[in-house]
Amino acid sequence: MKSTQITLSSCSLMLALSAAAPIQAKDDAFDWSGKLQAGYQYDSNVNIRELDQNTERSDQALVTEAQLGLQWRPWRKLEVKAGAQHSDYAYQEFTAFDLAITTLNGEVSYDFDVVKIGMSRHDADAKLASSDFLDYQLDTLYLSRLWGKQWFTRFAYEDTDKQFANLSERNATAKAYSGDVYWFTPSAKSFITLGYTDHDETADDPQFSYNGSTLRVRWQTRAPLWGNEHTWQLGWQLENRDYVQPMPDRNSARDEQRQSVQAKWQIPLSEAFRFTPKLEYVDNQSNFTDVDYQETTASLNFSVHF
Repeated sequence: MKSTQITLSSCSLMLALSAAAPIQAKDDAFDWSGKLQAGYQYDSNVNIRELDQNTERSDQALVTEAQLGLQWRPWRKLEVKAGAQHSDYAYQEFTAFDLAITTLNGEVSYDFDVVKIGMSRHDADAKLASSDFLDYQLDTLYLSRLWGKQWFTRFAYEDTDKQFANLSERNATAKAYSGDVYWFTPSAKSFITLGYTDHDETADDPQFSYNGSTLRVRWQTRAPLWGNEHTWQLGWQLENRDYVQPMPDRNSARDEQRQSVQAKWQIPLSEAFRFTPKLEYVDNQSNFTDVDYQETTASLNFSVHF
């Protein structure tokens, strides 16, 4: 997931949720997988989006991550999944922005041939500078279908709950509707996806309540290079937030438009090891000065998959 923007939807939680391309499940009744990752990240503007804090200064961070996933198929059409993930961002200078997120998830789905129906639950616990910061729960009900060999669709309803350790006025619940459409090349090694989400969040303090929408486009391809198959990915996202209540001491309500562009290259070093350079640019425009900023993050990560 990125800089210290503590919007969990852009951190580890949404990495697990972002309408993944359909992957054929293994025939084994039980399977498991894991990943360990460590790397370096440069952040041009360390910030905490959930707290509207923006330093306008750069820093470097050591990033570590561990994942474990379990899959059980008691019979062909029923699938049960569970997983755990922990990520840690340790900054060199801005240690008060050090972020650790632990996420547990579970999912059950059934393929009715015409449509696949599934439910999932994600529980995330975020700590800021080793202190309790935010608990985040997300429940999802989704429908998906693979149309032939080149089209895949997924539609979801999401219910979220955010509880801040020391900022009860920012506690919030939200409901969202999202849809994603994938188009695959005949080889299935490349795809383009278009997605849209409508989000309605209600906070305990109305000044933090907003209606939002997100449009996203992503392209990914795999191709042989230097004797191994490399993966390239490009993505663009546009998010709008219209806040419900006028800002204190102002006559106008807060509004934001956030654009981000991301590029990633996964380089296989062996069957298990990967080296992944990643670059992202964010332009967050707002009539609220504290969150009107630009940010660039660049990272280099080594990972082992098992």
